Amino acid sequence: MKNSPRKKGLRCWCLRILAGAAVLMVGGLLYWRSLQPKRVYREHTSTVSREFEYLARRTDLDSAGNMWLSRKEAEQDLDELEWLLENRYSYLKLKGVDYKVALDSIRGSLSDGISRSDFGYQLTKFIALFGDGHSRVASSTVRLVSLCSDFLPFLVEESDERLVAFEPDRSDFVDPDFPFLRAMDGLPVSKWLEGANQWVARGSPQYLRYHTMRNLRYVECIRKELGLSRSGSIEVQLESADGSSTKWMELTLAKEGPAYGLWPRPENEIKSLDDVRVESRILEENIGYLRIVVMLDGPEFLEGLLDAMTNFRGTKGLIIDARSCGGGSRATLRVLFPFFMAENDLPRLVNVAAYRLGTRNRKEEFGGRYLYPASWPNWSDAERAVISSFAGTFRPEWMPPAGQFSPWHYFLISPTDDERYYHYDEPVVILMDRWNFSACDIFLGAFKGWKKVTLMGLPSGGGSGCRQDYRLHNSQIRIQLSSMASFQPNGKLYDGNGIQPDIIVEPIPKDFIGETDSVLDAARAVLARL
Repeated sequence: MKNSPRKKGLRCWCLRILAGAAVLMVGGLLYWRSLQPKRVYREHTSTVSREFEYLARRTDLDSAGNMWLSRKEAEQDLDELEWLLENRYSYLKLKGVDYKVALDSIRGSLSDGISRSDFGYQLTKFIALFGDGHSRVASSTVRLVSLCSDFLPFLVEESDERLVAFEPDRSDFVDPDFPFLRAMDGLPVSKWLEGANQWVARGSPQYLRYHTMRNLRYVECIRKELGLSRSGSIEVQLESADGSSTKWMELTLAKEGPAYGLWPRPENEIKSLDDVRVESRILEENIGYLRIVVMLDGPEFLEGLLDAMTNFRGTKGLIIDARSCGGGSRATLRVLFPFFMAENDLPRLVNVAAYRLGTRNRKEEFGGRYLYPASWPNWSDAERAVISSFAGTFRPEWMPPAGQFSPWHYFLISPTDDERYYHYDEPVVILMDRWNFSACDIFLGAFKGWKKVTLMGLPSGGGSGCRQDYRLHNSQIRIQLSSMASFQPNGKLYDGNGIQPDIIVEPIPKDFIGETDSVLDAARAVLARL
């Protein structure tokens, strides 16, 4: 008996429903799988390498949001981190770190599990191995300032290779007759610096030294690393300026970490980016002074730069003070630099970079950094000619692994016909220090070697990474990893090198407590002679 048309129609509808359900199930499965963390699966060693024993140390310190991770949960997060390094991180191969052995050393120390605080502490030291200041453990609850409950009650800075100890409010030295720090708890400062540098990216020598010095604040964590007992006080040995005498003092440790802040202090108090203003004035010698503590891209800030340069017209020299500027937006450079270009100057090539394939929103991020490939249709003929000539001679000191990176992208600045601009053709001194980093490195690199410009101060930190955020699935620890390899036109990486000043000027001790500003005085003296 043949099926009736009604039965045939019903069968078709059933098949359609089943097919639709199958599609939904497959789609749901694929969506679920897309949400699962990607991990590396390989054989692991169960021992802790002697080279990386220090990575396995724990602090047993607590912090807000702490939790216990089982061995399996921690191992899965290590496998996830390894996948991110191999598939998303731009500087993985830069320094030849044996990252698999390092990760296995952490794994070998897990026993039955680990606290989230200690896990973040170990990962902080691990990521520092790659020498990239943009990459780090970013979760605030597992950073040193959260792990420690006892801090040095003073700050330190460096002058003539000695550490100056001064009050957190910079009102005076810890002891005016003995301004230099020589030892703590019976150990020389050099030993404390060895304990403090384990969390600092192995970047340029100046970056490592400067951030290690600042880490001395975290005395409780360093004591753990050095095997010292915990105490609510610390004995410090101070030294006179001429080095002829010393003095021991016992100081009570602080319960909050002292903050360095911006130095020299800006004119207005800055608690957030909303408080940042362009600081400018004309000094007595008819020298313009422009202070940039953060490089922003907001209209009000950029208009402030234009207004300042308008006011500097007619001055006989200009000081751009970038000390304490840790970066921000390249828009600051893009607005300022054309003031120092003549109409017939060739475009200035500032930065060459490539991004790691597979990372999110790279084209958008690169556009925000004014980085475009040679094929970009909006280049002018002059810019295209500069790129073409440069590309044939560019020799990077480190070649990003083939097949893992985009083609080269370029950041150029050209003269402008904007009526608000004029050619500032007087001598310029730019003040710099070891805190300069990221967009400020790019800023300094653009001006390095430019006509009538002198860089003065200390070498910049060196960093240009375009970091991306990730969160490990089990611990929920937030990790930031660089996604681009960024070069100076001379082929040197910004990371690990930084920008060298034309004239090295090191602060004197009284600069750190506001009694003098010898670096600014040196800039004024240079301009007065020109």
